[in-house]
Amino acid sequence: MLFGKKKKHSEFGKIVVAEKDKSRKDEGYSRLRDNVLYLNADGTKKVIQIESAVEGEGKTTTACNLAVSLGLTGKKVIIVDLDFRRPKSHRVFKLSKDLGIAEYILDGKTKEEIIKHTDYENVDIITRGKEVYNSSLVFISDKFKDLIAELREIYDFVILDCAPVLLVSDYIHISKVSDGVLFMVAHSLTTKAQVVEAIKELKKNGAEILGSVFTMYDKRKSKYYAGGYSGKYYKYTEELENSPIEEEEE
Repeated sequence: MLFGKKKKHSEFGKIVVAEKDKSRKDEGYSRLRDNVLYLNADGTKKVIQIESAVEGEGKTTTACNLAVSLGLTGKKVIIVDLDFRRPKSHRVFKLSKDLGIAEYILDGKTKEEIIKHTDYENVDIITRGKEVYNSSLVFISDKFKDLIAELREIYDFVILDCAPVLLVSDYIHISKVSDGVLFMVAHSLTTKAQVVEAIKELKKNGAEILGSVFTMYDKRKSKYYAGGYSGKYYKYTEELENSPIEEEEE
């Protein structure tokens, strides 16, 4: 899937799939949604971990638009903001981050108290809540594992918006409760070395990579652009190169 570059694009950090004026971004999210529905055809890929190697790769924007797109098909979806460093999903839905998963785990709030309803059909969210200096205390707790298990029974999809792999080790614990990872790769931003290292870390800790999403695509930097979608692809190389990710010829 290809999504537009962050700079100079007003749809970054916004919900675009529910807008009346459709765009190629909407088409991209629709294709991503259809792939996710296909992956979960047997009901075994309900809890999806959204990851990236580093910051600024469009992770939260993709997670939120995917949730809304799934909701529009009648699927009941909840986003859980697990990026304890820089939580952002509440901003996309114009909600407060207060009273979230931190209060559930540490202060005894109930599941019903922390689930917030968004303005979008079939889409709920659990925000981060108050700042937690040691997020591992949350992710290793039985209450966290039990919460995800309960959400799995209530919702058709549980989307976990997580912190970047190469910045914190939260993914180690989160991958134990998810069914797989959608991995964000930003065009001309993420390096091959970063992608390779992040993927290795995820796989080493038992995460299943369901697929990748190619974000912030800039046609001006790609000679393979055609009609809004690239006809080529990029590869995860085993060589630790420091050059930005670009498409490679088939």
